[in-house]
Amino acid sequence: MENKLDSMHSKGLVRSADTAVVRAITHEDIARHSRSNNHSNKPAVKQAAKKPAARTETAKARAKSKAVEDEEPREKSRVVAYSFYLLLAILTLALYIGVRYYDRETAKVKRFVLVEVGSPVSEDMFFNEQVDFPELEDCNLDFSGVNIDLPQTIRFTITYFWTNMECELEIADTTPPTGVGIPQQIFSVEELPDVNKCVKDVSDRTAVTLKWGKVPDYKNGGEFKAEALLTDAVGNTVSVMVPISVTKDSTPPVISGTKNYSGFVGSSIVYRDGVTVTDDYDKNPTLSIDTSNVDMSKPGKYKAIYTATDFSGNQSTAEIEVELLKKPKTYVEQETVDKAAQKILDKILKPGMSKMEQALQIVWWCRYNITYVHKGDSTSRNRAAYDAITKRRANCYGYACAVREMLNLCGIENRFIKRYPYRYSIHYWNYINIDGEWYHCDSTPRKNYNSYFFMYTTKEIQNFHHSGWYGYTFKVEKYPASATKSVQKKIDYANHKIKK
Repeated sequence: MENKLDSMHSKGLVRSADTAVVRAITHEDIARHSRSNNHSNKPAVKQAAKKPAARTETAKARAKSKAVEDEEPREKSRVVAYSFYLLLAILTLALYIGVRYYDRETAKVKRFVLVEVGSPVSEDMFFNEQVDFPELEDCNLDFSGVNIDLPQTIRFTITYFWTNMECELEIADTTPPTGVGIPQQIFSVEELPDVNKCVKDVSDRTAVTLKWGKVPDYKNGGEFKAEALLTDAVGNTVSVMVPISVTKDSTPPVISGTKNYSGFVGSSIVYRDGVTVTDDYDKNPTLSIDTSNVDMSKPGKYKAIYTATDFSGNQSTAEIEVELLKKPKTYVEQETVDKAAQKILDKILKPGMSKMEQALQIVWWCRYNITYVHKGDSTSRNRAAYDAITKRRANCYGYACAVREMLNLCGIENRFIKRYPYRYSIHYWNYINIDGEWYHCDSTPRKNYNSYFFMYTTKEIQNFHHSGWYGYTFKVEKYPASATKSVQKKIDYANHKIKK
């Protein structure tokens, strides 16, 4: 029994104080068993003699045994309690360690990440460090499909340690646009050009809008810098300075080609015929003509005033005298001449013809359908044009008037040129504007010269000599400058066509 007890003690199953109590009880049981055996083997007398003492010992043993028996449940309760609290402490410690470990692992997940537009993104950006159990981590966002060029906020979930954590990826554009100002040249009376044409190399991830910011007062001319504001789609703004060179224009335009007019009461006056306006800066100055003092219904002398204005507001004026005479009996109304000329045009012109092709047909028709005569009615251009078109007979004045009438109906700008100086006889021909260039045309027949002149430059027509004849002299300065490039290789005179 004691050996078994020692064995249990050595294994830590029984405490030292408990061992002592058990041993005492065990000794008592052995003694009682020994006495019982002795009693059965000894004479009754001895037993009887020793009976009182045995009873006393037995009573004591029983009392002691009872005390031990009462102590044993309490001791077992204490053992159970101690064991419970020990287990609870162990579980609490384990839970504490587990929670701390859980917190440390889940803290590795970043809940918010901010990146600039265009920057690459990945799931790794949402971890402060490598997790211990990557097999327990999952994400419901496919980062390869994220449009990194679009400012946006993306919310998604990362699951780790069976915990869903809401995360947010913000792609922001915090970088303003860039651009370079383009130097500009303007006049002091002009508005600034379109700002979109004044800034180059504009760059940004999003669409950029431009507008003028601070603009200096440049009405007196000089060198300035204007502020262009570049703003992207998310509101980032940057200032780009645009150099501005401002010219103050104070020189008025020049009016040329005005001349006094002599005509008939009731006739029409082409005041702009031969009049040009030039300016040092403005390529298209305006021209207005005040004819309010001219009474076309009464003979007399009147004043008409030309006023040219450039874009800076500078003005110049020129005045002409208009003399109106009583109409001669041979005068032909403009409408009558137009009607006669239009009948010819309807026959010789085709739809789709260019201005050059139309002019060629007009000069060709007059050259070969009107007979030259030395004298004709030159009382007016209308009379001369009408006789040439309807009677098919005219001198050089009539030829030029007929060509002029048809050119006017086709909307082809033209001038009437008069030979100057001349020795024996005066001569007339036409000056036409085709595609912005001026050329000479002459449909009057030349003796022993079976052709005509179409779109000659001034140099070409002044160098023309035939059978000793030379007659194309005129006041060059009174007319618009001639074209300098020859187009004669394009003209098929025999078939009156433009070569393709």
